[in-house]
Amino acid sequence: MDKTVLTTYGLEHRAFDWVLSHEKYRKPDGDNYSPQRDYFGFFPLNNDSFLIKDLSKFTDSQIDSLSNSFDMTYFTDTYGIYYNEWYRKINVAEHSSKVYGGLDKNDVRFLKKMKEKKKLILAEFNFFASPTSSRERAEIEHLLGLKWSGWTGRYFEQLDTVKNPELPKWVVRLYKEQHQNKWPFTKPGIVFVHSNETIAILEKETDLYHEVPRVKSFAYGVKKFSIPKMIRYPYWFDITLSTDTNNRVISYYELSPNGRGDSILHHHNIPKIFPAAFENIKDSPYYYFCGDFTDTPIHKTFDQIVGIEFFKMFVLNEYDLNDRTPFFWRYYLPMTSKILDDYFRR
Repeated sequence: MDKTVLTTYGLEHRAFDWVLSHEKYRKPDGDNYSPQRDYFGFFPLNNDSFLIKDLSKFTDSQIDSLSNSFDMTYFTDTYGIYYNEWYRKINVAEHSSKVYGGLDKNDVRFLKKMKEKKKLILAEFNFFASPTSSRERAEIEHLLGLKWSGWTGRYFEQLDTVKNPELPKWVVRLYKEQHQNKWPFTKPGIVFVHSNETIAILEKETDLYHEVPRVKSFAYGVKKFSIPKMIRYPYWFDITLSTDTNNRVISYYELSPNGRGDSILHHHNIPKIFPAAFENIKDSPYYYFCGDFTDTPIHKTFDQIVGIEFFKMFVLNEYDLNDRTPFFWRYYLPMTSKILDDYFRR
């Protein structure tokens, strides 16, 4: 399920399609899964037109039938599509009215059915956040034993508004409204956004020893999923906690604030260590990734080559702190491959 598809490239789900092709998962007819066709959600067409293919019009019996026929589900992004970015193609860094997006009641019904039938569920960043309503969010939180704090965040390699025109204008506007019209930032840093529109920012050197959030994994996760003990993660994340003791934390984010940064986090009740990935395999298998993990600019080329992931390990640019591809090759690929392998070999 991907409700945030601005182009046929399908950035918000393409990395998972790459994994499916690389690991030789096929559709019932034997064909590869297509990033352009084989998903539910928003489908861009020509001349600003679009097609919506989701679960919203399905009856209860149809949803039950789908939950019987599907082996698993992955909700890769529910943020949606907005007026400025879709129709105007300008000022996309500012908020505008929603065209489509968010979890709806039938998504919730479908997920409940999948969980009842012990089918594999994967979900990640923006699963709980806006524009999903509080009612649907509460139902999903109860279903999975998770609780979103209301905070999301992201590392930006440049917080200077002149040097980084891609910096969301709404972040700057809200921060200025909350801080006497001041925007003092000129370096890299981490932006935190609460659902009530509160903005908190930690800047390199001023507030942080290490500018990029680090994902650290427990020994269990390192051994089971062949993921690194530590890797940088430079993109969107959410702060989500567990209310179910059966939810195992595989990995966690660690921030590196100095004394001033600690004070900012404490003031906003933001932890400097919080979960990055959950696993629950007690009753029915599901995983929640507390980040926009699937959003990686990975190309379909070479996805069929056996062992390509080992070759890529030698050409990764670990010095580009904004590059998300090392996270794909070293963390996302081995993690999702192992999840699929374990599930389909049961």
